[in-house]
Amino acid sequence: MGSKFLSTLVITSSLAMSSAFAEQAPVSFIPDFTANYNIVHDGDIVGKAKRVLKNLPDGTVEFSYKTDIEWMIFSDHRKEFTTNRIVDGQVIPLSYKSDREGTGKDKYYHWSFDQEKSQAVNLLKKKTKDIEWPDGLQSKLSYHLQSRFNLINDVKDFKFKTLSTSGKVKDYNYEYVGKEELMLPYGVVDTVKLVRRKPGSKQTTYAWFAPKLNYLMVKLHQIDGSFQQFQAELVGVASKGNAAVNTDSQTDTADKKN
Repeated sequence: MGSKFLSTLVITSSLAMSSAFAEQAPVSFIPDFTANYNIVHDGDIVGKAKRVLKNLPDGTVEFSYKTDIEWMIFSDHRKEFTTNRIVDGQVIPLSYKSDREGTGKDKYYHWSFDQEKSQAVNLLKKKTKDIEWPDGLQSKLSYHLQSRFNLINDVKDFKFKTLSTSGKVKDYNYEYVGKEELMLPYGVVDTVKLVRRKPGSKQTTYAWFAPKLNYLMVKLHQIDGSFQQFQAELVGVASKGNAAVNTDSQTDTADKKN
């Protein structure tokens, strides 16, 4: 009887420990979503933006951000795209592509990443660059996704090593500002706010994430000097299999308009 009781106790304790470890495992999955934004300048809507995440059958994750701005004689059309693996809440970039067309010089970049070899390949110029690969190295877009995973997993670190379009590793450091309630085209949302002040520049970027929307970025405001100020404001979001994402008629209506 004592032996059976001891065995039962050991099994129960092991199951409890396994359950505890399972609860502590970092979130490494965000359901597919499409989020639509207005681009606003000085109170006027001057463009549209869209963020899209897709989980692919091979286990990789596609993440893209597209903006289209037409303001007076200024035109700017951008598309950023990154493929990634997500392991224990850590985003590991596999590729990054960026197209920019409009006023001024058009720009195109395409990189692939090989963490095991500590290399990045400029696919347009067909040049391979050896890198002293820092922990958590991100692409110029994947760090947006890493910010969200950090918030979901209650990781208080928003300092990212990022490979620039020139192939240099740069610091993208954000600071936690606090909580803030926002009125957006989407509706009223509670958010947490981060800020980045670019070293040696007047550029400042603010980002707001909504906990009730699984920490989706709902607003982005960039200031570059006293003249250029643009912000993206959430209009609607559609997500697969995520009860935390608002799918009421307000969102459906907003999505149909975009």
